[in-house]
Amino acid sequence: MMQSNCYRRIFVLGSGFSKSFSPQMPTLRDLNELIPFGIPDEFPHFRDYCKRFLELCNGDEEYLGIEPLATSILSAQIFPGERERLYHASLRFELLRFIASVIRNDNALDESAATILKKFLVSCENDSTAGSRETLLLSFNYDTLIETAIANDKEFCEQVSVDYGVKIDPADRSAKRGLKPHTIDLIKLHGSLNWFPVKGASDELDLKNVCVVEPHDRSFPIYCEDTPIFIPMAHAKESFLRGSLFNLLWSKADYYLKNAEEIYFIGYGFPKTDINNLEFLLRHRDRFKKAVVLDSVDRHDLQRLQKLLGEKLVESCDAKEFIEKCLRRSSEF
Repeated sequence: MMQSNCYRRIFVLGSGFSKSFSPQMPTLRDLNELIPFGIPDEFPHFRDYCKRFLELCNGDEEYLGIEPLATSILSAQIFPGERERLYHASLRFELLRFIASVIRNDNALDESAATILKKFLVSCENDSTAGSRETLLLSFNYDTLIETAIANDKEFCEQVSVDYGVKIDPADRSAKRGLKPHTIDLIKLHGSLNWFPVKGASDELDLKNVCVVEPHDRSFPIYCEDTPIFIPMAHAKESFLRGSLFNLLWSKADYYLKNAEEIYFIGYGFPKTDINNLEFLLRHRDRFKKAVVLDSVDRHDLQRLQKLLGEKLVESCDAKEFIEKCLRRSSEF
């Protein structure tokens, strides 16, 4: 029997979910295509670093992905002198700013996509006052697609708030905020582009030193030039897991996955490069109900997933189309 403080069903969302609703939303592949010659002038140290790395690899761009580059930059600990340490600090800063600037997407959804996304979110609503909650969205994405969709719909926004699973106070703490009757429960395991370290915080990843900043907030001009809190696509993630924020998020997610009755994956491809995520998710595979990914041209990823999860579990379909189909046949979820 499901415990009252758990969720019956969990939707695990990957980049394919956001890309489906907002085609301009870049994925890892899109990000890689910008390196090195598409990196803006705003990030000169990072761009030059990538160009030098390309020269070291005899021009072979296969080695120039954001994951190995970020791993190399973020894992460096020893520097010959102060000049190199300061240069590396600038390089790290530009890397994170580059990723955030590319992933941030302010383009409004078209009417059809916005309608389908709203219907999906309505189907995921939880009662704020109820002792138990039905649906959890568990996302590996940084983007604010869901938050923006809610904020842009005045009627919906008046009824629904986002519950991140942990108490993240708004930066604009003096503003009055009433309790809304419904919540979209959204745990973002890799952080979010609207989370920022509180000004002057000594440990930016500790829960008490994190705030949420929305474009309409009075505090937005103060934070908009800062780097949001997110775990970059790299193998060197240990430094981002210190403090209470991500430790609590991942602990809660593991508990909810362990006690859910149904787990769906939408637009998440179980990347083989991320062993930690694979282990974290696959131990709950007895409750997996469906994994939806858009078939690639060479079908390699689809075949890999079918081998990993079983052919019956994996469906090749655009995330938005899959959700629309399921909403028409409400029994699917």
